[in-house]
Amino acid sequence: MTIRLFDQDSHMREFDAVVLSCEPGRDGQYLVTLDRTAFFPEGGGQPADTGTLGAAHVTDAHERGRVVFHTVDAPLTPGSTVHGVLDWEPRLRRMQNHTGEHIVSGLIHRDYGFSNVGFHIGSRDVTLDFDGVLERDSLRRIEYLANVAVAENVAVTAEYPRRTCLHSLRTAASWSSRKTCVSSQSKGTTAAPAARRTSSVPGRSA
Repeated sequence: MTIRLFDQDSHMREFDAVVLSCEPGRDGQYLVTLDRTAFFPEGGGQPADTGTLGAAHVTDAHERGRVVFHTVDAPLTPGSTVHGVLDWEPRLRRMQNHTGEHIVSGLIHRDYGFSNVGFHIGSRDVTLDFDGVLERDSLRRIEYLANVAVAENVAVTAEYPRRTCLHSLRTAASWSSRKTCVSSQSKGTTAAPAARRTSSVPGRSA
């Protein structure tokens, strides 16, 4: 199992880790596993982080089970310690986009009852799919409320609720009542799919 440093601190830009394995991949690339990583693997509509591990360039990261595999352009020696550096500008943009998606999706679900059924962060656009149709005036209202949330700079956490508690979670529920359902948390603006705001949603009192 790879220790997911991005769950502990989503703003971590550099880290040190031990190389556990390095195997040949496709097209002259190598698949590397580490004891821990700050590279976010592709998932939840968010692309994988890129950057460097020592002198090797990280071009992709994906997860199998609880192990993160890093695609790199040069071999690394198992047992050695390597310094990782993230390409921070695209990572920050993706975190901002992903958190914005959660704000928008939460507002739409709260006020119109529609669920997010698809999400993708592209190089130029972010797409969200819902199981219902919103009129233009409704979209403008949601845009306004989402911008209010950004302007208020509300606190954000990434949470992994226990499966048995999912049915009881509500957008306006207090942090203290949700705390007992959370198995792990991340501080800061999330890079993970489970972002939830810790204050009440604009337009409705807690």
